[in-house]
Amino acid sequence: MLTKNYNMIILYLLAGLIVLFLVVAAVVGTGWTFEKSILIQAPRARVWDHISSLSSINRWNPWLDRDPNLHQELTGMDGTPGATYSWDSKVANVGAGRQTILVVTAPTEMTTRIQFIRPFKGLAESYIRLEEERGATRAAWGIESSTPYPMNIIKVFGVIKKNMNRDFGKGLSKLKEICEK
Repeated sequence: MLTKNYNMIILYLLAGLIVLFLVVAAVVGTGWTFEKSILIQAPRARVWDHISSLSSINRWNPWLDRDPNLHQELTGMDGTPGATYSWDSKVANVGAGRQTILVVTAPTEMTTRIQFIRPFKGLAESYIRLEEERGATRAAWGIESSTPYPMNIIKVFGVIKKNMNRDFGKGLSKLKEICEK
């Protein structure tokens, strides 16, 4: 009888934790945004040359270093709306997807749509904005996306922010290095 009571208590605790997990995931929502910026000691026109097309972005893209065998394809007129960069990798945290230019506002902003295919399906909008600041250029890189319920619980633990901060920081540092040469 005592063992049966302990089993029921454990069962109720587990059920309670699952319900709590699902409620928290519902409350935090699925949408998220992230932005990181860096001050580059170079004129805006020079920085623009390194963000104004998908192929120029890929020179400092922090994810391309993860797979030297990455299959890549560029379609359309690069640097103009509709141009698309596709990638496919067997490396899990590179995966497969495509990025399409939506808006180009020279020399200040480029906006793209990113469709993630693998390892997880998803959709995001990303931008890179340039502003002149004290004789230099501030490059701001941002993204807006969502994580499906109930996996969105990872927002509570700061996983998205931590990963984005690391990867965007690496990419922006590489952009700064390229532009300041």
